[in-house]
Amino acid sequence: MNYPTAFEDSELDEMAMHETEDSRVFQKFKQKTELEPHQVLRYCRAGSALWVSAQHIPKDKDIPDCPCGAKRIFEFQVMPQLLNHLKVDGPHASIDWGTLAVYTCEDSCDQGYRYSSEFIWKQDFTGELP
Repeated sequence: MNYPTAFEDSELDEMAMHETEDSRVFQKFKQKTELEPHQVLRYCRAGSALWVSAQHIPKDKDIPDCPCGAKRIFEFQVMPQLLNHLKVDGPHASIDWGTLAVYTCEDSCDQGYRYSSEFIWKQDFTGELP
């Protein structure tokens, strides 16, 4: 009869630290949002978005410059809690997102009386979350 061998300490440490990057990022998101569970908008100009996953986080090259030529920076994000208020979950209409990060002109350029076109990065939840 073969009995399993004892695990080495390093193997046990590796198993204990098997937490994925996605779960670490999601836990941070969860801890922050638990402070204000009804928050639907998070404003933090020139700060950083609070991501729901380690996947599909934009790099600087993914954010296009403003039409005026200036760099776009993070300004605010639309939180997934807004979905609870939209009432769009049905058999023929459904939307979902993890977070919507909005990037605006770093120089706050003046487009006169026209609306400025901003850039939104949509991050979805992944299937690996706890």
